[in-house]
Amino acid sequence: MGQDGALKTHDMVQETENEKMGMDGCGRLRSFDLNQEPECDRDTFIEENGGSIGGYEDEEADELVGAIGVDDVMKLTFDTEEEAGKFYNLYAKLSGFGIRKSNAKQDAYGISRFRKWVCCCEGYRNEKWFNYEDRKREAKPITRTGCGACFRVKYDIESVKYVVTRFIMEHNHPLASEASVQHIRSHRKVSDAEYVQAKSLKLVGAKICQIMKHFVIKAGGYSNVGFCIKDLYNRMDEERIKDIFNGDAEGALGFLAAKKDADDMFFYKYHVDNKGRLARLFLVDSKSCADFSVFGDVLVFDTTYKTNKYRKPLVVLAGVNNHLNSTVFGCALLSDERIETYEWLLSTFVEAMKGRKPVAVMTDGDSAMQEP
Repeated sequence: MGQDGALKTHDMVQETENEKMGMDGCGRLRSFDLNQEPECDRDTFIEENGGSIGGYEDEEADELVGAIGVDDVMKLTFDTEEEAGKFYNLYAKLSGFGIRKSNAKQDAYGISRFRKWVCCCEGYRNEKWFNYEDRKREAKPITRTGCGACFRVKYDIESVKYVVTRFIMEHNHPLASEASVQHIRSHRKVSDAEYVQAKSLKLVGAKICQIMKHFVIKAGGYSNVGFCIKDLYNRMDEERIKDIFNGDAEGALGFLAAKKDADDMFFYKYHVDNKGRLARLFLVDSKSCADFSVFGDVLVFDTTYKTNKYRKPLVVLAGVNNHLNSTVFGCALLSDERIETYEWLLSTFVEAMKGRKPVAVMTDGDSAMQEP
């Protein structure tokens, strides 16, 4: 099959001039326009899928939540903290509210001794935001009502399990409906299967907004997708960062080490943050060192801000030779533009140049650059 007619994705999506042909969730071939807002009816979708939402029949979900009491929950045990969190999150979704993590404690070995989850409406908004004088935008709606619903587990050393020590069911606010509960933050999630499908569509040139519309059409409406477009953006960016950490950073350091073996005057230095991620990288080759020894009286210090695919500042240290042509003395890839970052860069540059410093340094008006 030729390239123009190739099957591009897992869902057999084929582009035409004005529309795309795709397989829907039932395996039927149909066309859809990516630029047209999908029309769907949530009641029709629920009826076609057996009247279920999130894998539970509506009546079964109500019976399940209604049958759970405080005494029943207090008898539960969990092997891990994650299992306890998943249980409470599922209970919250069936009940119609969201959750978030509260206080916790870990021992010296990193084992959680206890963990508490609270309702997303727990607490109150800070008073300073009510009296904010220089307000340029309208204040966001108040969502914190001081709700006392919570779920707390503690690690039991004898049974080597997490036991429930506190469970409060009562809320002081209305609960969300079945159609809107999945849009609460704790229930929005892009699954691994959905991410793999989105990645395959991204590789063939589809935009995130088009990928999101593809999921909407397959699910039968925005209310049935289970996440919003911002969640899809965040998941794609999160996986991109993981790919960079697992592949590009180690590959770059390996390449620079090979260059160092082939060129004795080649210099590079890097710095990792407290999470083990590559935060700063500086490199200078032998030609740059030789040029700086002759034309290094004036140093031009500038940053091209987030123009690369890693969205990190690229600093180019340059100058002018005797022919009035630009010459590069070194370059660095940084994670931020703080004062301590620029101090590290300049000290590393002086180290690479065997202690020689430029007579004058030209920078832009950035205060962090002027500080060192």
